[in-house]
Amino acid sequence: MRGLFKDQPWLSTIFAALLAAVAVILIAHATGADAIGRAFEDVDPGWIALVAGAQLITYPAYILAYRAVAVIHGHAPLSLPIVSRIVVAGFGPFALDGGFGVDKRMLQAIDEDERSARVRVMALGTLEWAILAPTACITAIVLLAERANILPSLLWPWALAVPPSFALALWASKPRRSRWIAERGGPRLDLLVQMLEGVDGVRCLVTQDPLRKLGAWVGIMVYWAADMAALWAALRTFGMDLSVGRLIIAYSTGYAATRRSLPLGGAGATEALMTFALYWVREPLAPALAAVMLYRLFNFLLIAAPAVIAHRQLPRLISRAAAASRRPPRRSTRPRP
Repeated sequence: MRGLFKDQPWLSTIFAALLAAVAVILIAHATGADAIGRAFEDVDPGWIALVAGAQLITYPAYILAYRAVAVIHGHAPLSLPIVSRIVVAGFGPFALDGGFGVDKRMLQAIDEDERSARVRVMALGTLEWAILAPTACITAIVLLAERANILPSLLWPWALAVPPSFALALWASKPRRSRWIAERGGPRLDLLVQMLEGVDGVRCLVTQDPLRKLGAWVGIMVYWAADMAALWAALRTFGMDLSVGRLIIAYSTGYAATRRSLPLGGAGATEALMTFALYWVREPLAPALAAVMLYRLFNFLLIAAPAVIAHRQLPRLISRAAAASRRPPRRSTRPRP
C-alpha cells in the first residue's frame, strides 16, 4: 500500500480528499443537516478573496524560512527553483509520511547525507513551534487572567507545558549534552539525538551570523500570521468574528501537529481538530465546520495539483544541480596579457 501511494501521488491525493470528506461528513451528521444549512444561509463572499490572498502569502514566507534552515551546519544554499518546489511539494496531500518526509528525501538526494537531511527537517519543525508555541502560551496566560469564556482545559496546557518543555529542550540540546546522550544511549537513542541536534540548529540561527539567517524567523512568523489570517477570513465569511486571542488558541490547538508534519497533509485530522478547537473557544459548531471547509479548500485541495507537479519536477532539477556541482569550472579563453 505504501509503495503504491508513493508511486502514484494522485492516488494518495484522492485518498486524502476522501479522508477529509469523511471527517466533514461525520461532524456534519453529528451537528445536523439543518444547522449546516443555516450556516450557509448568511455568507459574506467578500472575505473569500482574503482567504485566497493570505494563503498565497504563506508559500513565499515558508520558502524564505526554508532556505535559511537548509544552510545550517555549513550546507550550501539551495537554489530558489529547487527550494520552491520542495516547499510546494511538502504541502501537498499525497505523502504518507507527511511534508517533512518529502523534505527529508529531497535534502538527502541533494547532499547524499540521510542524517543531515533528517536533522535539518527536525530543525524546520522546531522553528515552526519556536514561534507558534510561545505565542499560544502567552495568549493562554492572558486569557486565563481575563477569565475568558473558554474551556480552561484548553488554556492550562498551553500556559503550563510550553515553558518547561522549551527550557528542557534548550538545556538538553547543547552539543556536549547531546554527545553525552549519544555515547550512553547508542543507536537506541539516535532519533532523540537527531531531534536535539535539530533544536541546536535553530539555536544556531540566533548565535551564528543571525542577520544572514533572519529570514528564517521573519519567514515563519509571516507564514503563521498569514495562515491565521486565512482562517479568520474564512470565519468572517460565515459571520463569526473571533478576537485575536481566541483565534490564536483555536488555531494552535487545531494544529497540535502541524499540517506539514502529518500524513497526507493532515487529511481528516485537521478538519476535525480545527472545527472542535473553534467549538471549544465557544463558537457554534456548524458555522465553524463551514469555515474550516472553506479554509481547507485553499490550503489543502487547491495546492494538490501544483504539489504533485512540483514533486515530479524535483528529481530532474536535483540531478541537474548535482551534475553542475561536479562539472569543473570553465577556463577563460581570454588571452593573457
